[in-house]
This record gives sequence, C-alpha cells and structure tokens, in this order.
Amino acid sequence: MTQHADDPKRRGPEGLRAMDRATTILFELAAHPGGLSLADLARQTGLTLTTVHRMIGTLRAHRLTRETPDGRQALGPGTLILARGFLGGLDFRVEALPVLAELRDATDEACHLGTLANPHIVYVDKLDSTRSVGVVSRIGGTAPAVTTAVGRAILAHSPAEVVDAVIASTATQLGRHIDADALHAELARTRQDGFSRDLGENEPWVSCLGAPVFDENGSPVAAISLSIPTERFEPARVAELGALVRRSAGRISEALGHITDWPGTTNGQD
Repeated sequence: MTQHADDPKRRGPEGLRAMDRATTILFELAAHPGGLSLADLARQTGLTLTTVHRMIGTLRAHRLTRETPDGRQALGPGTLILARGFLGGLDFRVEALPVLAELRDATDEACHLGTLANPHIVYVDKLDSTRSVGVVSRIGGTAPAVTTAVGRAILAHSPAEVVDAVIASTATQLGRHIDADALHAELARTRQDGFSRDLGENEPWVSCLGAPVFDENGSPVAAISLSIPTERFEPARVAELGALVRRSAGRISEALGHITDWPGTTNGQD
C-alpha cells in the first residue's frame, strides 16, 4: 500500500534521517558548483554509495539535482525556485540596494549584502566596483562566516549559542579549527568599533570592512561589506572607511525600524 507524505509512519526517525542525508548532499553540492561524482559525494558526506545513489534519485525527481554531461552530480534547477522564494522574502534587500549604491559610488569599490547560513554567509546582493580591477563575487555565493567581514559583523551581535554553533559547524562541516578566544576578541572589537574587518584573512587578495543590519527587534538579520583588492587597500583608511560602512548599515537598519546608537553617533550618524 502506498504511504502518503502525511502518513504517521513516514514521520519517524527514519524519515528524519532521510531528510538529514538529503540536506547534507544538497549543501555539499552547493559547495561544489561544478558537481561531484557519486563516489566523491559519498566520500565528502560520509554516506555510503548506496545511500547517496538512492538520495540522488529522489532529489533528481524533484529537480533539486541534475547530472552533468560528464556524469557528475550537481544542483538542479529546482533549487532556483527555493532560492528565489528565499531571496524574495528578504525585505532588507529592497531597503539595502539604494544605500549600497551610494556606498559603491562614494568609494568606487564593490559592496555586498549577506546573511548568515551556519557555518557560511550567503551573499544575497552585490554591486560591482566601478574600477577596471575589482573583486569578483556572485549573488548566492558563500564563504565561511568566521573569516569574513559580513559574518563577523553578524556574529558580533548574535547570541552566544549562535556563535558557538558556528564555531562547531566550521570545524565539523568545513574542517577548520577555530581559535575561539581569538574569534571572540575580534567580535568584541567589532562591537566596540561598530564595524568588522577581514584584512585578507578569508582570501588574501581581498580586504573587507563590514557592519551589521538590524531589524526592528535589534536582531542582526544581515550585514553589508565594502570589498577592496588588497593591492590597493590602504590600512590608514580603515577607521574612515569603517565608519562609512557603519553609517550605511545604520541607515538600512533604521529603514527596517531599528535605531542605531553606536558610541559617539546619533541615529547612525557620526
């Protein structure tokens, strides 16, 4: 007898395990846009080849995965529907875009808007540099939260349990050991200054300054960053550019109903 999706027998531990395995596969494929062979996917996820083959069959039926011409497994067109639904529900994108445009025009450098997706941040919007040489990135791209200006700006104002979860996930999912004391010191400096730094720590050729975007409840729902090729980044301008990013983020927060009150500022203005 065919069981329906709402059948109680489908909601037991095995169903939860299947969901966990499927999402593990999807996140692994998201980290490898070019695709992976079934064997590599099994090795990367720690699942058996039989399990991966079964899960891929189900995911492909829903167009969440696809097979490339050379036989690799990759994310499918169905994920675009999910992504559009996710991005379309983020009101802060609408409020952020004109502010990002002003920040980009004032600096001629690339600007990003990102949100936390443990252990990553996801770039949900961006404006490219007006210069001939700039930072290459893409909407929907991810990077480790702990090493990026966007991630650090969000984590600096997140509950301790969120920070701890990101540190743990960075170790288990990304295979990176994080010096928790050093990270907490960096987050404390971020809170004090009102802006975060990533001076080539995520990618040596890019230096970034970020600041959090808060909703009406004071929760850090996103962050923006100014991204500059390290070869033309001027360390002496960190305070100046950091304050500019902080003010820009404050304007977006205010549009979302939050009043920014950094030390020495009024409503996000120095």
